[in-house]
Amino acid sequence: MSKAFAFVFCALFCCSAFAQDSDRPPQASLFLTPQEEHEAEMLARRLSPPGKGDLHLGAVLYYGPEDWTLWLQGEKWTPSTRREGIKILEVGESAVRILWTNPEDNAPLEVTLHPNEAYQIATGKIILDR
Repeated sequence: MSKAFAFVFCALFCCSAFAQDSDRPPQASLFLTPQEEHEAEMLARRLSPPGKGDLHLGAVLYYGPEDWTLWLQGEKWTPSTRREGIKILEVGESAVRILWTNPEDNAPLEVTLHPNEAYQIATGKIILDR
């Protein structure tokens, strides 16, 4: 009886320890070592170097739904700005929703960026744009 009690106690203790941390995202990859994760990030950056097809949002000056200025791809955009392949869907005080159309297959992609973020098209990741 004491072995069964010890087993149940250990099982409950371990489950409660995992349950406390279940709300937090994992701090490291479950499948890759830190070195492998770093190498994968470097490979992704080489496949999609900054400025080569990525969407970069620099800054947003928001005064209202129809009165804003933002810097996308290094260019100044206002509500009247039009560019082929990129459409501004919504601008807020701290985020911009963008519809980008891939010129190779005309597939639309909707992405939300905050100032100083970039969407890496090759990896599908949003990164800080430094």
